Amino acid sequence: MAAEGAATDVETPAPPPAYAILRFDENYSAMANPANRCDWSDPIKYIPLPTGMPSSYLTLGGEVRERFEGQNNLDFGLAGGASNEWLQRITLLTDWHLGPKIRFFVEGISGKISGQRGPAPAVQDDPLDLQCAFVEITPYEESDGKLALRAGRFGLSLGSGRLVATRAAPNIPFRFDGFEALYTRPAWAVTTFVTRPAKDDGKFDGADYSTAFWGAYATHWFDAPHTLGLDLYYLGIRNQHGAYASGHGDERRHSIGTRAFGQRDRWDVNAEAVWQWGTFGHESIRAWTASIDSGYTLDAPFKPRLGAKLDVTSGDRHPGQGTQGTFDALYFKSGYFNDASLLRPENIIDAHPNLAFKLPRSISLDGGVDFLWRYSRSDAVYAVPGFVAIPALKSAPNYVGTAYDVNATWQIQRHLTFQVSYVYFATGDYVHEAGGRDVNYASATMDFLF
Repeated sequence: MAAEGAATDVETPAPPPAYAILRFDENYSAMANPANRCDWSDPIKYIPLPTGMPSSYLTLGGEVRERFEGQNNLDFGLAGGASNEWLQRITLLTDWHLGPKIRFFVEGISGKISGQRGPAPAVQDDPLDLQCAFVEITPYEESDGKLALRAGRFGLSLGSGRLVATRAAPNIPFRFDGFEALYTRPAWAVTTFVTRPAKDDGKFDGADYSTAFWGAYATHWFDAPHTLGLDLYYLGIRNQHGAYASGHGDERRHSIGTRAFGQRDRWDVNAEAVWQWGTFGHESIRAWTASIDSGYTLDAPFKPRLGAKLDVTSGDRHPGQGTQGTFDALYFKSGYFNDASLLRPENIIDAHPNLAFKLPRSISLDGGVDFLWRYSRSDAVYAVPGFVAIPALKSAPNYVGTAYDVNATWQIQRHLTFQVSYVYFATGDYVHEAGGRDVNYASATMDFLF
């Protein structure tokens, strides 16, 4: 028996990793220690393989997501009446770690939609497809750094997702076929890749050979908690079917950008700027964007955060005169302006003051008012997939409208999340002149991860 007052060693379980948007970013190696297995799903997160090595194990997982979307005026009323859609996404994954050097990751996906008007878009209706399938080799791993080489199909999410993200709201996220190298150090992370996007055709299919996408993305953190950092990146794309309001053509576009982000005291900031150049048909590309998202969190009940976002994305001022000025947002994140996802961030200026709260029972609430204008009267407003939503209308005012949004997220428990959103888009004179009308949009999402 231990003497009175003697210390006893009680092992504190390590918390499980948070679920990631890209599920292959999760690491369950700590569950080699049985003391760290405290959740009902932990037995399938670390299944030892018959090699006798703790680094050889299998992880299983998946997702079941049910989502409702309702909208009264599709594409501002220019594409018909109301729509009430039910979306379902199911994924299953296996992650094989064959020792410290070799890894295989495979994730299948199924997306279904019902209630839509007209033919179902392929990003919503894809009954069976391959979301990820890659082999990863780690030729170097020490305490001061790691190099991983990846080949196959995988997702990409870089920085804050303004140009490369996962397209999480639709049933089928973005995925790419190709090669990726990832190098990490305590203060650095560098990703390079050469890929082709997977086809969005609703079939079990391969890459889109009309498009190539490559780049390098580096992040440097200035502090150990990784709360203050700087990104530098280059992205290149070759699209044989580039399309803008000024026409169609073979597009070769290069983007160079930087992002500064961080938190200090109660302030947070995320600022980004990008310059694009290249060729579009017989024209030269000269396009750019700049954005800032900043806020201050009050020391008060419910942690209110007062925030503001400002974006400027260039448009084409002189169509057909030798220079293409429309910024290309590439593979940007879902819900860029709000959950309704009515507009693509191209030829747009917007100012979005917002307010957020953290409520009891793991509920977060946020909302704001977003004022939107066209950057150039000679350019169009684009829908999220990239086609022209409203034509240029050079004589029309630039004011697109005002979007009011409110969103709530309830983290019911580790595996289950419920989200609701409402957006009212009060259209401006530019949309009215095109024959468009105000939009009411609502969504509700239940997401189960394991």
